[in-house]
Amino acid sequence: MKLPPFPEITPDTLFAIVDRHGLAIEEIEHMPDVGIFNALYSLDGRYVLRIPRQQKEFIAATRKEALAAPAARAVGVRTPELIVFDNQRDILPVPYTIYEQIYGRTLGLLEHDPADALGVWREVGRDLARLHSGVEAEGPIAALKLEVLSDPRELPRMLAETGYFSGSDARGLERWLDRLAPTALQPAPRRFLHGDVQATNLIVQTRPLAYTAILDWGAAGWGDPAWDFAGMPLSVVPAMLNSYVELSPIADMPGFTARILWRQLQIGLFLLQREPQPTRSWAERPLGVIFDILRFLASAGEPWASWRP
Repeated sequence: MKLPPFPEITPDTLFAIVDRHGLAIEEIEHMPDVGIFNALYSLDGRYVLRIPRQQKEFIAATRKEALAAPAARAVGVRTPELIVFDNQRDILPVPYTIYEQIYGRTLGLLEHDPADALGVWREVGRDLARLHSGVEAEGPIAALKLEVLSDPRELPRMLAETGYFSGSDARGLERWLDRLAPTALQPAPRRFLHGDVQATNLIVQTRPLAYTAILDWGAAGWGDPAWDFAGMPLSVVPAMLNSYVELSPIADMPGFTARILWRQLQIGLFLLQREPQPTRSWAERPLGVIFDILRFLASAGEPWASWRP
């Protein structure tokens, strides 16, 4: 997957940005790339400047973040404060944002076994409950949309034709998805979602391991709340749901779990169409995602056991 370039970013450009916004900054440091959307710069360790790539999709995500992050923070979600959203495009040809810098490590870079981070995922579950139940569909945020993915039942045969697995494997996947579909495709409540809840978007403290904040709201939008449980190993989802229901009860847990499983399979099969992504996060590597689903379901109790292939 060839990515569009970032705009030219020089030291003079960076100091022009901080001068415009009255930030008394002495040191600017280029931060390691964690995601693919933004170039990140630490401003004296107090703020983070985020500059998107020069392409419509990445620019739109920056605008979306500038609406979504403050809305999430207003209902108690632990996420950095937005300090600046600048869309003037005279210093840079793209809009940019400045957020407070949150101290900690990126969970996805620590390579913890999921079972070692259940306390983190439980707190993420509480923040998702706050997000889903708290943000109202009012004003500009009501228009934010999620990326639409195709029906996953279309994919097994296509993937078999390209050699990922046999025709028999494809038919088995199709039967599994057909059994899930009547429950997974039932109408669901429409809630405001983060849209990309994965370990590379979580900031944690390491001693002891503890959740600090969730970042990167560029995929946010309105949809089924079960979809926000699709970017992490399925093995941590029960712990997340135990915390989630403390703040936002789920009336139909079997249906909710079916929709989570459907979404995880949908994303896994969709991503399997790409070539391997060795530098990307766990959630972007579909064979690992699909293997985790099967491993979890093999020993899971109800309601998950009902959805085994």
